Amino acid sequence: MYQVGDAVLYGNNGICRIREITRMESCGMVDDFYVLKPVSSEATTVFVPLGSDVLLSRMHPLLSPEKMRELLGGIDDSAPIWVENENQRKILFREIMNSGDRLAIFRVYLTLRHLREEREKKGKHLRVSDERAYRETERIFFDELLLVLGWSREECSEFLEKLPAPIEAEA
Repeated sequence: MYQVGDAVLYGNNGICRIREITRMESCGMVDDFYVLKPVSSEATTVFVPLGSDVLLSRMHPLLSPEKMRELLGGIDDSAPIWVENENQRKILFREIMNSGDRLAIFRVYLTLRHLREEREKKGKHLRVSDERAYRETERIFFDELLLVLGWSREECSEFLEKLPAPIEAEA
């Protein structure tokens, strides 16, 4: 069980702090809830019922500094994550966000960043769903680097800019 003050990854809400655990009524039932505040949006509040295994499965502890460094060390060898069909891709990206699999989240970010750069060179934009996934994965990556490694905003930005495009998988 998480404690008040813990930071967690919660699906597409990104990195959140647990502000309190409170008892509330929802849909005619009383339950205890985690009250989460995304670190990048103090205006948002997320309520996660402790009685919902599905919603609790979207909460993941932050990586340790050692695990984050290990993950970052292997990111250069990451293959892109891509599905041609937009609806299937949107579903896949949502599943990855909810899974808490940081390597997959970071691979989605790198894939979309590379695609975004290539499309911008041609005067084009990402599809709306891809742009949304890009922004969500970038926010998660950025916020977790800030909290876990204690980097400044400038250090995080510089690091993200230097990351290479994902390696195409061999056929």
